[in-house]
Amino acid sequence: MKAPLKPAVDADPTLVLALHGFQLDNQRSYTPQVHRVLRDAIVRGSLPPRTALSEAAIAETIRLSRTPVREALAQLAEEQLVQITRKVGTVVAPISVSLLEEGRFARSTLECANHVQLAQTIAPEQLDEFAALVDAQRRAVAADDVDAFFELDEAMHRRLFEFAGHGHVWTLLQPMKRQFDRVRWLLLDRVAIHARRALAEHEQLLAQLAARDFARLGATVAGHIDRIGGHLPEVRERAPDYFVE
Repeated sequence: MKAPLKPAVDADPTLVLALHGFQLDNQRSYTPQVHRVLRDAIVRGSLPPRTALSEAAIAETIRLSRTPVREALAQLAEEQLVQITRKVGTVVAPISVSLLEEGRFARSTLECANHVQLAQTIAPEQLDEFAALVDAQRRAVAADDVDAFFELDEAMHRRLFEFAGHGHVWTLLQPMKRQFDRVRWLLLDRVAIHARRALAEHEQLLAQLAARDFARLGATVAGHIDRIGGHLPEVRERAPDYFVE
C-alpha cells in the first residue's frame, strides 16, 4: 500500500513541493527510494543549494520512519550533494566547481575510450536503437520538453556504454558526475540553445559511429562533454548562488 504525502508542520515549503507526488512502494527497500527522489530533486534544481533538509520533516511528510531518511541523507552526503553539520542540520550543497571539473574529466575520458572502441564493434540493430533515441530527443526539443530530453540524453549515453559491454562503467561513473548533471540541468532549464546544440552533437556522433570515423569520433565526444565548461560563465551569472569554488 502506498501512503500519500502528509506535509510536516515545520517542513520547508520548497521541500514539500519537491516531494509532491512521491509515493513509497512498500514492496521495495525504502532507503533507495528516498535517496532517488531527493537526489533527482537536487540535480534538477527543485531543491536548490542551502535548502534545509530536516530528517524529521522528510520522514513525516512521506510517512516513513526516520532511519531510511537518515541513511539516504548519508548517501547524498557521500556524493557531496548535501552537507550535514553536526548540531546544525542538513542542507543541499552548492555546486562545487572543482568537483564539476573532476566529473567532466572522468566522463570525457571514459566516454572517448568507450565510443572509439564501440565504433569497431557496433551492430546495425544498435545503430537503429541509437537513431531511435536521437529521434525521440528531436521530438523533445521541438516540444521544449526539458524533462524528456534530459532522460533521453541519459538513456542514450548509458546505452552507448552498454553497447560496448561497459554498462558497469556507466554505473560507476554516476556519483562522479552528479555536479556535472546539476549544471547540465541548469543549462537545459536556463540556456535556450543548449538542448538544440546537444541534439546536433548527438546527430554528429551517430553519423560518425555509423561511418566508423575513428579519426573524428574522439574529438566529437570530448567537445560534446566539454561544452559544459563553455557555458559555465553564463550559468554562473544566471544562478550565482548555486556555485562555490
